[in-house]
Amino acid sequence: MTHRIFNASNLYGVIAFLALLAAPAAVEGEMYITAAALVVILAGCAHLSIREGGKRK
Repeated sequence: MTHRIFNASNLYGVIAFLALLAAPAAVEGEMYITAAALVVILAGCAHLSIREGGKRK
């Protein structure tokens, strides 16, 4: 059994996690448009991560 570390689900999950950490920092820096974009990226990547992980192989 071989497991790939860098599959699509893991990559989307990492991007969502980093956006989750960066969004409050953008609000603290008063970069509200950037914070809104990060929240959209977070939601999109989290949705794709769940969808990719739920597929049968």
